[in-house]
Amino acid sequence: MNNASYQDVYFLPVGLGFFTLFISNIFVKLKSYFIFWIITIQQLIRYIVIPCLFLTTDKLRFGSTTINEPYAVAMMLVELLFVLIAYHICTYSKEIKAEKNQLKFLPLNTVNTGLFVLFILIIALNRSFLQKLSFVWDISTYLKLKLSGDLEAISPLVSIMFPVMRAYIVLFIFSAIDSFKIKQGTKLALSILVVLMNATIIVGISRFSIVYATFPLVLLLIYFYPVYRKRILTYTSVFFGIILLLASVAKFSENTKKADVGGFFSLHDLNAYFGGVANYAIGYDSYKKNQVNPFEKYYYFVSDITQNIPVLSRFSNDNYKTNIKFNNEIYGAGRSRDQIVPVSVAGLYHFSIYFFYIYIFILTLLAFRFERKAYSTNSAVLFFLYIILAFGCATSMMINIGSISATLFINLVVFIPFFTMINKLNVTK
Repeated sequence: MNNASYQDVYFLPVGLGFFTLFISNIFVKLKSYFIFWIITIQQLIRYIVIPCLFLTTDKLRFGSTTINEPYAVAMMLVELLFVLIAYHICTYSKEIKAEKNQLKFLPLNTVNTGLFVLFILIIALNRSFLQKLSFVWDISTYLKLKLSGDLEAISPLVSIMFPVMRAYIVLFIFSAIDSFKIKQGTKLALSILVVLMNATIIVGISRFSIVYATFPLVLLLIYFYPVYRKRILTYTSVFFGIILLLASVAKFSENTKKADVGGFFSLHDLNAYFGGVANYAIGYDSYKKNQVNPFEKYYYFVSDITQNIPVLSRFSNDNYKTNIKFNNEIYGAGRSRDQIVPVSVAGLYHFSIYFFYIYIFILTLLAFRFERKAYSTNSAVLFFLYIILAFGCATSMMINIGSISATLFINLVVFIPFFTMINKLNVTK
């Protein structure tokens, strides 16, 4: 290894190899879940690609001088064990994966039209939030505003509600297109165009927001137009790749004159985006440095879980937030929060070194549970909400625990009950 602090990372691909052997007997059941493949892609990057990059001359910008790398490697191996247990629980559960129900387009009635107009007005009237939105080829406009300090305070409620409102607007347009007396192929082409236009809008500089907003809509199109499955996957994959490339060029080039996307494939950036071993080492460093005692764990838990939830965020305290402690370990004092904290590092602060894996275990179980729930509904909106929850839980290594808890809260407590009621109201009409 070129980096003397990471001499044990070869255990990670070895561990993934054993993990693969132990799921071979249930692979047939796992492969039908899209969640399984999303988790697998992340595992390949985290347990194989990143360790292999330590063999190159590529360097880390943060965490290169840690002395806690063995603990970081051990944490990731223990994670694999509990993901394995979660897989077996999901596949041997008495609840069999439900048959896919036929999804229905939104009825173009007064209730749904009213919601469509209401959501557009909420977004349009929040000027401060609109500043955070830009097209993928014009990220520089947002960056200039951010650097100049001219961004206004954004309503946390609108920020949390935006993904669902955005999706509902697109679903309503899908339904309007379906009402046109044109060929199915033409309807599909128009719907794909809407998805791609929606994908060009990025929140801040987060390319993950593009994936988050687009992936469930592509799944919806597949279930709306099952005959055109291959065509949908081909077209959306090509154009979606181009959109992500544009966003990457804009983000990594920033104020330079030369476009550069190579940074995204570097050891440093893959480690940061996918929760690599160096981020675990940094997290363990910060945990030991802050000497978290058992009585403080409750405060860290409450602060992290409630920090992004409107009203409940008043219980959050900056002195007990893992994202601040983690970023301070990287940058020093200043309370920067731009680096993602792996959920198991948050688990260290919340549950100690003996139970840090609780989050990854529970979130893996929830991801499969939500995917099954998505297939049990015939409502396009509820399908989208459950897919968003499944996707969020499956990509928990790429999201802070505060964002995950806010997504779970706003969808399970607000949107799913609300749209379940709307769905029943539509059925009775």
